[in-house]
Amino acid sequence: MRVMTGTNVPVLYTTPVSANGRKTIAVARHLSLDVEIASVDVYRGEGQTPAYRSLNPWGKVPTLVDGNTVLWESNAILVYFSEVLGDYALSSRDPKRRADMLRWMFWEASHWQPVLTRVLAPRVAQILFSKPEPAIPSNWNDPELATLLQVLGAKVDTGFVCGPEICLADFALAGMTTYFRAAGFPEDEHPSVARWMARINQVPAWSSSAVDPWRAC
Repeated sequence: MRVMTGTNVPVLYTTPVSANGRKTIAVARHLSLDVEIASVDVYRGEGQTPAYRSLNPWGKVPTLVDGNTVLWESNAILVYFSEVLGDYALSSRDPKRRADMLRWMFWEASHWQPVLTRVLAPRVAQILFSKPEPAIPSNWNDPELATLLQVLGAKVDTGFVCGPEICLADFALAGMTTYFRAAGFPEDEHPSVARWMARINQVPAWSSSAVDPWRAC
């Protein structure tokens, strides 16, 4: 990994192997943005180099550099892509609709991702670092996760998170579903969420952002 200098286009430091990294790549593609992708393999320690830590003090992905603007936190980058570089595509100039999207993006960061991280981390780490089998089961019956899946399922039963069209909130929430198949997501028990995932997987920018080891699972 090298920190790029002198570029005239925004640079997104990331990896599609990461759920948070993948969703920023997918939104950049969906909006057809002129963004350079710089690979940072955080699973091999590349996020901890002094050069990268000068951009992102946490050593995580993604990080966006656009001129003098340096952004980390994946959902903030999604908003920047949409509203600064994408003329509000996937977002909205209507403050009420925009607030609804942001509500779900905040929910993703404060509830959805933390709970899923706790439940999925053992199996995800086993695959990422090629640890010996047998597979570590994921606890899909975790009470807190069950509530989150129920809430999301009721919201996306026949469409997307904020209506009939995909928006930033869908991409934000879809990030963690990158690991669902590998972790044995019980689709039959959560059909509404499974249908929502299927709709997102039909979006070319999302499906094309899938990479191994998750694509092979």
